[in-house]
Amino acid sequence: MVELNEAQEKDIDELDNEYLSDNENPNVFKVRDALNPPSAMSYSAQELHRYIHEGFIDLNPVYQRDVVWPESKQIGLIDSIFRNFYIPPVIFAVTKDDQDETIRICVDGKQRLTSIQKFLDGLIPHRDIHTKKSFWFVVSDKQKTTRLEIPEPWKRRFLETRITCVEYHNLSPDVEREIFQRVQLGVSLTAAEKLQAISSPWADWIGDLELRHVNVESRGLGSVLEWDTSRGRDFQCIAQLVYCCDGLPEHMLPTAQKLEKWMKRVDNPPTTFMSQINDVLSEFWHIATTPGLNSPFTLVDKRVAPVEFVFIGVILFVLRKYSHEERANAILQMRMRIREQFRDVRNNGLVGKALWNYVDSITGPAGLKVLEMGSPSRAIMSAPASTGAKRKRKGSDDDEEYHPSPIKSLGSKTKTRSSAKK
Repeated sequence: MVELNEAQEKDIDELDNEYLSDNENPNVFKVRDALNPPSAMSYSAQELHRYIHEGFIDLNPVYQRDVVWPESKQIGLIDSIFRNFYIPPVIFAVTKDDQDETIRICVDGKQRLTSIQKFLDGLIPHRDIHTKKSFWFVVSDKQKTTRLEIPEPWKRRFLETRITCVEYHNLSPDVEREIFQRVQLGVSLTAAEKLQAISSPWADWIGDLELRHVNVESRGLGSVLEWDTSRGRDFQCIAQLVYCCDGLPEHMLPTAQKLEKWMKRVDNPPTTFMSQINDVLSEFWHIATTPGLNSPFTLVDKRVAPVEFVFIGVILFVLRKYSHEERANAILQMRMRIREQFRDVRNNGLVGKALWNYVDSITGPAGLKVLEMGSPSRAIMSAPASTGAKRKRKGSDDDEEYHPSPIKSLGSKTKTRSSAKK
């Protein structure tokens, strides 16, 4: 064993330091935080199809987009594969599950893999570019008289087609999401999808709330409400709801820029607050599905606007000591009155201010009795803004209350995890 002298050990320590020291020359070229080189692999269409159905390819990490390709584009990809046109590589992050099975997380290429899966499952056809006839990979006995089937030699040829894949190993969740963001630069991501790609304790918790309360096998809020949950909008709505509740007593307006900075905070959500938000979403579902309580969603014959979803959550949060009936009525009055005042209910400054004024009015000295007063629409929606003083709510107990301490500045003093450099 070779022993190092003090000077040599100092040299190694300096080499191990990945950050720029005070005396480091900034003009010296240096590559920082490089990833391990990925592996270039190729799999047959049949292998990829089998891996998807067996669960060894994960097409739905939390940051991924929904299936957004229309059927025409999916059919176009199948045509490209048959005709040997170039298909961009699929990007996987390779990891192990709890049973030590290899799992390939699809970082880029979900739309392509979904198209291949749907074709081999008989859900979309191959369409002849000249005759416009559709030919199907799978044809049942009942369909043989109405559908043209692809000949067996061409089926085998498609199944054996090699699809190029790029595989990264040992990626952290942050880097995995950063790769997703970087490869999507040429594709227009919605603000909701960009938000969904953030990795932080708060983002992970909000993703869990989405799974528990929205996407619950046709039983969650995504099914019982008429609202837009496509392309990450349900995640965005829950994030905005949590952001507004966390910011109380201030009247926070969840703009995309503010929400993104807030989402990147590295502190863990307080346990009490997490429990209260969970109760809010459970109560939301209870009111929406219970006859006699669901008038906010039956008497107002309009789909729930995203900003309405957010402020329904805020109302349930600030009125959590009230009865189901009182909270349901407060939601109904909010939906009716905001639509009396605004033809277009959108998440903007005017609508947001009016909704905060409504929240102020029902938590003020008169409480919910304000809803019984005359000309409520003008009186409530135009109420003066809150002074910021924390109100005691009906039946409140200081020991049980979560008093959020919103981060005032998310600049240099607040540490955040790595995010995509654009």
